Amino acid sequence: MTRLVVLRPHTHAGKAYSPGDAIAVSPAIADWLIAQGIAQREATTDATRTPLEKDYEEVGAAAASPSATKTPHRIKEPKA
Repeated sequence: MTRLVVLRPHTHAGKAYSPGDAIAVSPAIADWLIAQGIAQREATTDATRTPLEKDYEEVGAAAASPSATKTPHRIKEPKA
């Protein structure tokens, strides 16, 4: 699971979250929420991240495209 901080009001799995709330979601949903500007990764230190999280972030950073366009807000989040 990936920990995120909600940036704007959002409902996930039937529960409403406010800005500043923490949420744990699958990596695929985390990527979608971040791409939509709904959430950002929770601040962590190297001491609190697992080796799997470190590997995932390295792979994700390499695959990220700076020219990616923002999709419309009405797109539904992917099923876990």
